[in-house]
Amino acid sequence: MPVPVSVIEDDRQHTMAYAQSLPYAAALGPETETWLPDIVDHLFLCIRVGDYTGGGMWVKQLISYMDLKHALPRALRAQLAAALYDLAVTPGMEYPLVELWATVCARLIKNKKKLSPDDLTLPWKPLYDTIDRCAFPKARQKTSLSDQSYLLSLTRLAEYAQRYFAAEAGQEILDVVLPRYTTHSVHDMIVAQGYLGLFLPTSTTGSVTPQLYLPLIFSLWSTSTRSSSHDSQFMDLVSRIARDQLAAADGYWTNDVGVFTKEQINVVFTCAVRMMCLPVGSKSNDGTNTGTANTGYGVAGYKVDMKAINAAVLQRKSSKCLSLAKFIICTMTPGQNDDENNEHGYGYVLAQLGELIQAVELYFHPSNHGTWSYILTTFIRFLSYGFLKRWREEQEPDCETPAHRRLTPAMRRHFVEMIRPVAFLSMFGKDHHTVAASEVTIRFLAWLEPDLIFPSLLERVYPSLETLTETHRTTSALSIIADVSLPLLARDHYPSGGRHLLPLLHLAIPGIDMNDPIKTITALMFITNAIMTVPVYDLTMEPDDDVAMEDVDPMAIMTDENEFHQKLPRALEDQLCKMTTGQFEEWLAKFLRRIFTILENMPQHDRKKQGNSMEAGLTQIMLHSCEIVFSQLSDAMFDIALRLIADFATEQVLPNAVRALGSLCEAITAANPVKAGKRFIPICCEQIQSELEHGASSTMTHAASATPIQSDATLHWYQHILFSVVSSMGDAWLLHRSELVAIGQMMVTHCKTRRGMMWTGKFLRYSLKTLLCTFPLEYRSLPPQDWEDSAKMARSHQTWGQPGDPAHLDIQWHVPNDQEKNVALELLDSFLHPAMDRLRTLMSTSQNASSNEITNDFCRQLAVVRNCLMGSLMMVADDGEDKTTLNAFPDEDDNDISETYPTRSTMVECGYAFNDENDARTAKARQIRARIGDLLHELAVFFTSERENDVESIKILIKIISTYMTQRGVDKSWLDRVRSGYAYSKNLFKAPGDKKRYPRSLLVLRAYILHLQRLKHNASRRLRAPIHDTLLKDLLQLSISSYSEIRKVAQSALESSARCYISSRRVLTPDILAMLEPRPDLDEMAAKQRMKGALYLLKQKWIQRGCFENWRHVPTFILSMCKAHHSDDLSIQELIRKLFLEYMGQFYQCSFKVLAKAQPRNDAEVALQQRVLGQLTRRRAAHEQLMHDLVILLQNDKMHWRFATMAANFLELLIRADQPPTREMANIFVRLCLVSELPAMRRIGISGVIQLLLFIKQRTFAQGNHDLIIMRAVRNPLKQTRPLASIFPGNDPTRQFLAAADKPVTADSFLIEDPTTGFFAWPKEVTGYAVMTDTTELPKMDGASQEAFDALLEAFSSEAHWQKMMDYMSQEAMQKQEERFSSANVRLYASIVAMFHEHPQVMACARAQLERLCALTDQKHMQRAASELMAGLIRGTKHWPMDKVDALWRDWLQALVTNTLANATPDTQSYWSTFLRCSSSRRDPRRLVPLVQAVLSTGFDATSDAAFSEASKLMFIHALIMGIKWRFQPWGTPLLSDYVSHLDHPYKQVREVLGRNINDIMQIQWVPGFASVALALQPREGDRDGVHSTPFNIDASDAFVQPILRALEAERQQEADNNHATSKSVLCWLRDALSTWHVAGSLRWIPVFLPSVFNMLELSDDQDLQQTTTRVLHKMAQTNVPLCMIPRVVDQLLEILTTSPNWHIRVRTLPLLQVFYFKHLFLLNGSDNHVGRIMDAVGGLLLDHRLEVRHMASTTLGGLVRCSERDAIDTLRTRYTTLLLDTKLPKRHRNDQGKWVEPQGYQDALLRKHAGVLGLACLVNAFPYEVPDWMPTVLCDLANCMSVPAAEIQSTIRTTFSDFRRTHSDTWHEDMAKFDENQLSLLSDMLISPSYYA
Repeated sequence: MPVPVSVIEDDRQHTMAYAQSLPYAAALGPETETWLPDIVDHLFLCIRVGDYTGGGMWVKQLISYMDLKHALPRALRAQLAAALYDLAVTPGMEYPLVELWATVCARLIKNKKKLSPDDLTLPWKPLYDTIDRCAFPKARQKTSLSDQSYLLSLTRLAEYAQRYFAAEAGQEILDVVLPRYTTHSVHDMIVAQGYLGLFLPTSTTGSVTPQLYLPLIFSLWSTSTRSSSHDSQFMDLVSRIARDQLAAADGYWTNDVGVFTKEQINVVFTCAVRMMCLPVGSKSNDGTNTGTANTGYGVAGYKVDMKAINAAVLQRKSSKCLSLAKFIICTMTPGQNDDENNEHGYGYVLAQLGELIQAVELYFHPSNHGTWSYILTTFIRFLSYGFLKRWREEQEPDCETPAHRRLTPAMRRHFVEMIRPVAFLSMFGKDHHTVAASEVTIRFLAWLEPDLIFPSLLERVYPSLETLTETHRTTSALSIIADVSLPLLARDHYPSGGRHLLPLLHLAIPGIDMNDPIKTITALMFITNAIMTVPVYDLTMEPDDDVAMEDVDPMAIMTDENEFHQKLPRALEDQLCKMTTGQFEEWLAKFLRRIFTILENMPQHDRKKQGNSMEAGLTQIMLHSCEIVFSQLSDAMFDIALRLIADFATEQVLPNAVRALGSLCEAITAANPVKAGKRFIPICCEQIQSELEHGASSTMTHAASATPIQSDATLHWYQHILFSVVSSMGDAWLLHRSELVAIGQMMVTHCKTRRGMMWTGKFLRYSLKTLLCTFPLEYRSLPPQDWEDSAKMARSHQTWGQPGDPAHLDIQWHVPNDQEKNVALELLDSFLHPAMDRLRTLMSTSQNASSNEITNDFCRQLAVVRNCLMGSLMMVADDGEDKTTLNAFPDEDDNDISETYPTRSTMVECGYAFNDENDARTAKARQIRARIGDLLHELAVFFTSERENDVESIKILIKIISTYMTQRGVDKSWLDRVRSGYAYSKNLFKAPGDKKRYPRSLLVLRAYILHLQRLKHNASRRLRAPIHDTLLKDLLQLSISSYSEIRKVAQSALESSARCYISSRRVLTPDILAMLEPRPDLDEMAAKQRMKGALYLLKQKWIQRGCFENWRHVPTFILSMCKAHHSDDLSIQELIRKLFLEYMGQFYQCSFKVLAKAQPRNDAEVALQQRVLGQLTRRRAAHEQLMHDLVILLQNDKMHWRFATMAANFLELLIRADQPPTREMANIFVRLCLVSELPAMRRIGISGVIQLLLFIKQRTFAQGNHDLIIMRAVRNPLKQTRPLASIFPGNDPTRQFLAAADKPVTADSFLIEDPTTGFFAWPKEVTGYAVMTDTTELPKMDGASQEAFDALLEAFSSEAHWQKMMDYMSQEAMQKQEERFSSANVRLYASIVAMFHEHPQVMACARAQLERLCALTDQKHMQRAASELMAGLIRGTKHWPMDKVDALWRDWLQALVTNTLANATPDTQSYWSTFLRCSSSRRDPRRLVPLVQAVLSTGFDATSDAAFSEASKLMFIHALIMGIKWRFQPWGTPLLSDYVSHLDHPYKQVREVLGRNINDIMQIQWVPGFASVALALQPREGDRDGVHSTPFNIDASDAFVQPILRALEAERQQEADNNHATSKSVLCWLRDALSTWHVAGSLRWIPVFLPSVFNMLELSDDQDLQQTTTRVLHKMAQTNVPLCMIPRVVDQLLEILTTSPNWHIRVRTLPLLQVFYFKHLFLLNGSDNHVGRIMDAVGGLLLDHRLEVRHMASTTLGGLVRCSERDAIDTLRTRYTTLLLDTKLPKRHRNDQGKWVEPQGYQDALLRKHAGVLGLACLVNAFPYEVPDWMPTVLCDLANCMSVPAAEIQSTIRTTFSDFRRTHSDTWHEDMAKFDENQLSLLSDMLISPSYYA
């Protein structure tokens, strides 16, 4: 039959012809034509009528449709994506459905080629609102643990939907998100940044493009440099901008590289250095580590990221290395002629990348291994991946990148030359992750420039393979060549690679060693990957028609020293390659001998450990390798392999290798079934017959744990070979039909041991499978027609490395023919039917025989039935059921909506053997399935009632039922194993842009996986027939068996079976829940086992979901759990606890109403909609009844406390705002839970009361409009949104706001609570609160909630209730729990105060308790409770009438606050600090004026000796600043001048807090406060380079700084009796400033105070000062300085270096300079020649008079040269060689006393000569792993000076040569070539290690 046009069209959307590669492609027409329209029609019907559960079913069918590689038309894809997007953002939708809609929508829009922004436009705001509503609810809003997973699906949707936002969306997003940005809260900062990254468009078209906002992005980026996630997210954003700009119009490229300036690119590279977390710097000679630092974030950065809390959910899940590499690759463009840095046309970014690689090259070496190694190798892996991807994309005809921006061959070559050295350095790394990343890098580079990679690589690999002494290098070498085997052997890609195949294969053979499993696995992987694309043919006998070889000596070529670098003509390469094939026969024999050695030395088989052991993995890869090798053998080679294996198999019996050898025989049989069957089957049948005749397998054993009998080893050996060989034979089985049937009958009759009977069954299974199944017959590298063409195979060496064509695979499938089908039915008649009859006989007569014999007989017959069933799964597609009895209705009562529910099974064509309804054999096959089903039910009933103790038989029965119910041709575990094997192999060959050009065997395997997926699809979502319901209930009964072994197996089988049938939970769940009820009619043990079995079933996810989601079962489940206290068994109680916790973790509020847009189209759809609404109404009624039942349960005083807590927890979870609370419910929470003795119950009471008060308020404000509650859009009438101009007329709203911040609230105040508002940019409309006055009218109390409100009011009006509650709240914490300030308690008090402010009795009770607690100043826990109550009181007065608030503060609260804070103790001070921070958090400062006045009223007394008291005052102010943030400015300015004037405070405790508060006040000085987003986007003066940021343009105020500097200088001048208080205070300030994530108040002080801090090092008499100074310098070294500050910092450092008279300061400055230089490497290359000045200054210090300074200067100079200044090497070498050689030391002479007398000028000459030695030594040390051309001469110059009579010169030279010898020892055999004979002779003494015996 021809393939239908629809199938061909389906395949055109895919690279691979999936459907056409299947053997039944001609039958797929109906599937491709009707399935998708059916899905789409029903899905849109479900959306219109509101049946979203049914819609979810159809979406799952859409997933199946796409999983089976069917295509979606472009327009329909867009339509479906838009519909699912709307559903995902629809308010009221249940979270699991939201996750489903979002996940599938993301899948539809992910592929850019299948959908573009021209096809689809999505609104951004609904998605933004949905995420914001879900991720950041109100503080009192209850959130579920499961919210996070649903939220992740929405953020993932946003990542892909961003491309489809409308053109005007960019400006709207900036208007909404930028005003939320702040630097004073990590959480708020990451939230705003997350929204920018998720939503901001990066497209080059539209009203807002990156041209507009990119400078602002870099400005925001610079505001925090201590957060890894902050850097990662901005890096991801700029990388996407870079990616999208490649194809932009020329008019878009307005800067140096598109929209990027060079300065911005340098900032990105500086961030790259930060991301790599590299250790930099060196220790000073005095042992301090002033300059040692890490370029990364350290512990401080980790703490900053932890502060993001739930804001991290908004971050894109992109690797920072991937984003960085993407940015670099996408900004690479050819250099222009006018670019002075790019004379070779490499472009600016490629040149910068070269500098980066050059700077970090040392860190790639294995000897410098650390945590950074994996980061670096991952980075170069992504670089090579990105470059190869872009290169291949730009070679495509449809590439949109303009030609003048595309990568050039010169750039490609330079890129490979740049990455190659570091990849080669790290490929022998110390951990496998680093090595793996390096290998992938080398593979990608090999695809780019094979001539640059392979010669050097082979030079390194061959020695590592030839010397097997270094196992680590051998394993790495094998792994590398395994990874690069495809590009190495691809003849069209690298012609020279073919001649290396056989030498490498021979070298890999010794690597197959059982003693080293890792090396063996690696060697086998290389063999597999290499042979996968190489036909194993001996071509030496074929005529040479390629090229004449008379004048060529091939051996001379092969043994030439430059063999690796030779480039020969292609024809000559082909001939050399052809010559090597003569070694295949020898290699094959050696390979098989190694395999046999492994088999002979295999450890004993252990079933429990075999799956995860190293030996198991080795065996799997060994067999896989053999499969590949055997499939590639020529006929002659196959005969050799078959002979060797057959001889090995028949000459010995190895019990430990039974399974492995069987699999080996299976592999050889699959390659040629006819030959292998002829060789194996006769001998196997003969040996098995002989063994059985001599009594083998006659001992009855049937337990799974039974050890195989030793005397049966020979039988088992040949049994395993037989069924393994049979499994791959296909129609060749028919050639041995009589022998096989006869031996099968004999084994069934005689095998009575466990293994014997099971392996007999496997023989039957595999015989049936090989006859009935569809599977590929070959996995060769060439199609069958090519393989069978002798002329083509004679030139097969030219096809080595050739990938398969995914569009034309020409797979040779096994499809059962009529003869095979008939024989299969005969086998079933011969084996299955007798076994079934015997089982029925046993059921009727089993009482008359011994139990052991009966059990053995049952097991034998069940094994036959099971294996016949498993072997015949591909017989028919159904179970022979009557189609009219199928059931598919959902789990609802009497209103099943069959119109919107999938009521038929979507069976797809899979090539079942009997699918012709007119064929009599089909009816017979269906009858066999039906008979098996009936028998299984009979057996289940029999065993349950008659032989429940027959554990082994029942376990086999359960497995048969599971197979019958779940499998339709493939086992899930087998499919998963095949998939994982394919994925692993694919990753070894996959490269970007390869378009599935994998080895053909992988493509054949992929087609086979598609066939298996179709089989798996047919096993899922099937319709239930009565037999299925019956068997499900049978499994359920077995799941509650008295025997735990049976229960475990049955429960697992029940879950997997239930998953396969539509609405199977409908059959099971009621019965399972009924098992939780007490059964007094059963004995106690049976009842416990029944309940335990039910609980284990409920823990299974599939069955559990029905109890969690379906409101027919949810009430029963919850009430059954709460009433389960009738069983006191500890294991049952633990199961209930775990089940309850799982429910808590998966709970979400169900939906009673969805605010959908779609509406029905006609009356029929309206009727359907009413039925859906009826379902929701019943769900609401069930919810209300459940709440009522839980309340009644909790009113029972005799209920066990554990179950009462559980019931209260359920009740608290189920409270909803759209259902009115009842009086009884309120009393449960406030009178039972809130004042319970149990802490857990009190926590529930606190949460419950908070929720009740919140929902009553929301219902009151909603005024009956429940849609507002669903949308979470209920607003307090006082909450208003006003235009900015109406609040702050003028151009400076920030100044106006701050001017009023310290003024009390007035009646016309508009209070802005959110501290982010106005910090960075003001929104167009500001959200705030009007002031509550006597004339303000609020809505009346919600009538339905009045009773609950009255109950709460009654409780909180009682002094006794308050007394009891506060007694519990102020209890001392349990020992295991740290006593801490509770924000939940604060929310409770705030809710009470806010709700009942009109009831003075409530406030009177609260006041009395607060005053009582505050008075107990000596009791820590009482003070904690007081701080919580006071915080709740202050926060609860937010919406009180203004006069009431004034009266509250005036009458008593302000005085109480003042007195309480004054009486704080060291134990309670932290509580009151938290109280202040909590009270002032997210509150308009005008509300806080009384509180601030109360704190400031005491003032700071610098003369007081009460250190703790003064420190406490400062700590309280610190807490206020942390709470109020930048809006504390009006109070901060006067405080700052006071603090600065008392920096010399004598007490350390005070100084610590004083420094912290100065830092706090300085941090809030910078407030951008742009009047609008448009102003924030406008370029500002000095921003031409696009990286300047506002914070750093503020000059340090002389009025503020100069007095401090003068005080520090005066203090330094003083000597005696000085405690250096001012210095210590300043250091405390700087330490805090440099430790925070803020930079606005920190960085500008670095150059100001840097000299002063260094001066403090001179004050060596104070140890504490020295330690603090060292820490501050360490933090300064780690600080990232912005571009605009670079000149000043450089000036300061160089001034200290060159002018400081103290050598200690100079020697400590040099390491700091090293760190500064490395971290800011890319910012120093400006027009100011900073690098040259630094080099000159450091070079000048080589002439310093202090030896320590000279040594440190040499080390520093070497580092500078290594990092970037390669161009300065010649200049430096000339300078220092001249110093060394031209400087002559005057001769010394001895005086009369025999002492040396130095003539005038000697020390100066010595200094100059030593400077020359140090200068040359630093050049040598700068290149520890290479030998540049100039180095031999330099080394000789140094060696010639060894005789200079100066100890320091000799020591320096000796150390230099010692280091050189150490670092070059591994590569000395290569490095020697750089030296001539005279140089080697001169250096021999210096480079040979001294011998002890010399």
